[in-house]
Amino acid sequence: MTTTRGFFLITAALCSALTFVSCAERRLDTSPTDSQHFEKKFTVAAGGTLRVKTDVGNVRVTGGAGNEVSVVADMHGRERDINRFKLSADQQGNDVEVIGEADHIGGSWFSGFNNFDVDIIVTVPRQYNLDLKTSGGNVEISAIEGTVQGETSGGDVTVHDAQGPVTASTSGGTVTAEKVNGDVRLATSGGDVHARSIVGNINAKTSGGNVEVDGTDGEVDARTSGGNVFVKLSGKGKGIHAETSGGNIDFEVPRDLAADLDLSTSGGEVTCDFPVTISGKIRSDEVRGTLNGGGQRVYGHTSGGNVTVRPIK
Repeated sequence: MTTTRGFFLITAALCSALTFVSCAERRLDTSPTDSQHFEKKFTVAAGGTLRVKTDVGNVRVTGGAGNEVSVVADMHGRERDINRFKLSADQQGNDVEVIGEADHIGGSWFSGFNNFDVDIIVTVPRQYNLDLKTSGGNVEISAIEGTVQGETSGGDVTVHDAQGPVTASTSGGTVTAEKVNGDVRLATSGGDVHARSIVGNINAKTSGGNVEVDGTDGEVDARTSGGNVFVKLSGKGKGIHAETSGGNIDFEVPRDLAADLDLSTSGGEVTCDFPVTISGKIRSDEVRGTLNGGGQRVYGHTSGGNVTVRPIK
């Protein structure tokens, strides 16, 4: 009996040890253990297009002097995941295309890629067009003169110092455009939208955050389903349309702005710090009238907050 009991105790101890080792091996197997560097350069002329499409990773593009496109990428993760991610960069004329593809296992690229990261950093001539898309990271763009398109399914998009039309969108982060000379279209399904120092028209939409327009001389269309809207004009502007279902709307405009006001709320108050010629009845939840004789349309409606119009500070 003693021998048999001892045998069972030893067997149980061995099984426990083997289980511990097995768990330890699984933990080690899921941690980053390797890295790989990618680098490629191309000689191009100004006016070309950089196209980046990657299943995963952050993308950062900067305009610089010269006539070169430099593509640098650093991958970190398990060796088998790095081997499953195929990165290529090719040139056709003055255009460069960068493709990052992850092997599809179980019907989706992200199967088993929990601890894999890649940063794709590209330098292009300042006068260059961009068409960037990642399914799982951030997009950063700066110092570009050309058409800019940036899209991600799971991160932030930031555009800084650009001349030309900008389109930026994300399904799960914040979108920011700063110091842009050109029309701007910004959209997110789950974050905030920031447009600052824009010379051009602005279309900004979010389903779950705030919209901030801080300085523009163009037409503004700002909408959110679940946050606040702030619009500040840097010039006379070309009209404002602002809507929210769950927040406040604040306008800062020049004192001499000539505008037709159409402001209302279903759950708060409307305040205007200007002399207004009112059309219809005076009510606390709406203002319809003219500033400085009337002109461009300034529309603001919220279902759950206040609407305020004040002079630029």
